[in-house]
Amino acid sequence: MQQDRERLHQEFERLRDNSARRTKDRGFELAARWNRDETAIEYLYRQGQLICDERDLDTVLDAFDQLRLERPEVTEGPVGLAVLYVPDADAADIVARLADVLGDERIVAPNHVLDAQVHSAMCPATEPVPSHAPIPVLGEPVGPGRAKIAVVDTGYFPEAGIDSGFSRFSAVKKYEIDDDVYVQGTDEIRPYGGHGTAAAARLLAVSGAESVDVEVRDCLLGGAVDELAIVEDLEKVVKAGADIVSVQAGLYARPGNTPKAFDMFYRRILSRHPDTVIVAPAGNHGTDMPFWPAAYSWVTAVGSLTRGGDYRAPWSNFGYWVDAYTPGESTVIPYPNGRYTYVDQTSARFSNGHALWSGTSFAAPVVAGLIARRMIEREVSAPVARHILLQEAAIGALPHTGPRLIV
Repeated sequence: MQQDRERLHQEFERLRDNSARRTKDRGFELAARWNRDETAIEYLYRQGQLICDERDLDTVLDAFDQLRLERPEVTEGPVGLAVLYVPDADAADIVARLADVLGDERIVAPNHVLDAQVHSAMCPATEPVPSHAPIPVLGEPVGPGRAKIAVVDTGYFPEAGIDSGFSRFSAVKKYEIDDDVYVQGTDEIRPYGGHGTAAAARLLAVSGAESVDVEVRDCLLGGAVDELAIVEDLEKVVKAGADIVSVQAGLYARPGNTPKAFDMFYRRILSRHPDTVIVAPAGNHGTDMPFWPAAYSWVTAVGSLTRGGDYRAPWSNFGYWVDAYTPGESTVIPYPNGRYTYVDQTSARFSNGHALWSGTSFAAPVVAGLIARRMIEREVSAPVARHILLQEAAIGALPHTGPRLIV
């Protein structure tokens, strides 16, 4: 227990450091709401910001007045949100005080942070290790359909595509560079460097490359992203006509709440684009606690099986809200060459352009790729392809786990 607690704190400190050092002037102060004995994190959030529906802004500002707090600076956020700046106070504490005055926990919220360290494990579930194994692929699907796919992650790193020899990256037609791969001026690979490239490869390994167009976004820097930033990216790709969006990120929200930015994204954007399917990882914490956005009914939540597909991976989240499970343990993926330092300060050198990496982040894009594959084979829309795939998963269900897809 003490060892787990120490590792948890090490992982949080690393993630907090990564968040502060983010490139592109997007660094922020990461904070955590811990349980009483600091053996688990209830949720992560960005200091200095609160969010509310723009229609509730006047009500929230009145609550500031009732608490005799200085009114915050306010800017317009994505999907109809207002962003309130509280630089001199703890954002979670201010939210709690406002909720007491408002009599409603849901009106104003912290800007939650997705992915990385929550509860007792990181996402991905393990850190990468060198591999010389080939990247397994399915043959190109045969059919008249096409699929437009967006991968929302850390961006794409072309050098990893070249070094790995993974030819299906030819389907990546549009991308933002993953520029947080290395510590500047060195070949030291940052935590999460190459994560988006690996996720895109997992997707393309099953979707094929000839009938898909893939875009890779880079909002996830250093292993973390706040919900405002990721929802802004989701809005862009959905409005641009993506059939399938694979999001390798997730969060636990303030107890009793759902993340407000995702609530608003669905109401304002996704509900108006019914032909778009969102896929997300169920999380790597071995719990049935809902993990967002995966746990929404409008998202396809993917848990991980062991490498052979016979059991649920012990670290994979589970529960009624998980739609399907597919192997995500020790997956072979393209990976940057260089030296990687683990959280315990040991290190390894990567020289083959390949790695083994585990996590529901590497199961979710497989399901996204399979949905694309069914679109191509059957010439159907993404929602119809998703329905077909989940029927197949139900037929192959694993006792005591749930719907299973083996590729």
